[in-house]
Amino acid sequence: MVQDAFQLDPTRLHLFGSFDSANLVVRFILEELEMDYRFVEINRANRMNRSPEYLKLNPQGLLPVLIDPDQKEPLFETAGILLYLADKTGRLAAQVASPDRGRLLSWLFFLSNTLHADLRISFRPERYMSDEAGMPHLAAALETRIEQGFSHLETAFQGSAGPYMLGSTPSLLDFYAAACVRWYHLYPAARVFDADRWPALHGMLSLLQDRPSVQRAIAMEEISGSAFLEPQRPDLDEAALLGT
Repeated sequence: MVQDAFQLDPTRLHLFGSFDSANLVVRFILEELEMDYRFVEINRANRMNRSPEYLKLNPQGLLPVLIDPDQKEPLFETAGILLYLADKTGRLAAQVASPDRGRLLSWLFFLSNTLHADLRISFRPERYMSDEAGMPHLAAALETRIEQGFSHLETAFQGSAGPYMLGSTPSLLDFYAAACVRWYHLYPAARVFDADRWPALHGMLSLLQDRPSVQRAIAMEEISGSAFLEPQRPDLDEAALLGT
């Protein structure tokens, strides 16, 4: 029952999401940080994300949502959740006094506001345009913007002192960028991530997908095969996909 899913343990973190959705990147971070949390599956095929109980957590009805007993309100918006977890633990992000803090914030909001946003529109363009004749033009423009986004990331990775965005160790930026590559591969139809065009980004993905935290997360999300490079499309009902 819907009500049962919202019976929460007041001492634990709770991540609300659906399999292989935007909550995946939050799961990566929680696993990398080895935090104790409970995953609460929200079945969008049954419109559980539009239930009164869920809309109290996020009035948009979008995923993911994180509930932390240390906070007065639920957290929503993927980038906000990631930054909150990094700052809470002091890991996976340049801290406030770090000279890399500006780099972290700039690229975090680029991923959230530009690349992820463009990907989300490309998943379901009919939500943003009612003119069917104009749909191919929107799709073409989005494809160009998304490819430009990956090229911007490639330049940033090439300018890093290590294989990751902030140097020799991964940060939340790398996990978020990797999730965007996964979504690009899979939705709305199979696309190929060009390793020759974006070699630094491809190299980061190769390292990141072998991390134990990523392997644990994809097992929990019931993902088969590679997480980021040549991923397999989930065998899920179309209505349950793309909740970003």
